[in-house]
Amino acid sequence: MMVGSATMVQPTPMTRAAVRVMVAATLASALFLVIRYADLPSLLPVHFKTNGAPNGWQFKTLARVLMPVYVQMALAATLGTIGALLLTRPAGSVDPQSPDARAAAVAAEAVTLIGAIWVTFQGYAAFALVNMWTRERAGLGRPYLYFELLGIVLTGIVGTRAHARLGRPEPKPYVPEHWMLRQLYRNSADPALFVPTRDGTRWTLNFGRPVAATLLGLIIAIGVLAPIGIFALALR
Repeated sequence: MMVGSATMVQPTPMTRAAVRVMVAATLASALFLVIRYADLPSLLPVHFKTNGAPNGWQFKTLARVLMPVYVQMALAATLGTIGALLLTRPAGSVDPQSPDARAAAVAAEAVTLIGAIWVTFQGYAAFALVNMWTRERAGLGRPYLYFELLGIVLTGIVGTRAHARLGRPEPKPYVPEHWMLRQLYRNSADPALFVPTRDGTRWTLNFGRPVAATLLGLIIAIGVLAPIGIFALALR
């Protein structure tokens, strides 16, 4: 499958299903919030006393009510992009049975499954927020905590499953010029994105591929920049 001048490793059926779940959950959340918008109070309680009574409010706006959808879109876009980058290879044919292609398919599947888990969780968060705003009492409810714990458990299961499926790679012949600081692999002539570490105990990225730096940038964005942007938007 060709995309421009690049070749894509074929995604697994579960990867495609996870993408569909993310899209469906986001659309369902947006529809639910739009339908409930008129029933919400004109002032949304956003800060509460220790007894649960509100003592801080913000004016109701559609943009503020749709905040869970923005989080869903950010998660889906970022994790979906990471999954696509993991599957991207330079122009040319891709052997789907090569260790690199199989590792890429497994990694992309894990990323999109984790995305589906947390995008769906944000769908419940939308319901819990509407309930809190309507009751005008603090708390998203005990089911919110249960769903959050379930998301953590499922994420752990997906990660463990992916680690087991990746297996132990066969180490490459050692070429000193291809290893920076003795641990970072860099070979622009190697089309593989995933390569074995020097000792063959696990997988690492080929930093000779520009996409490797892009992946690291997106991971940093998820962990640092995205929360900052979401909080800034929420406090406007």
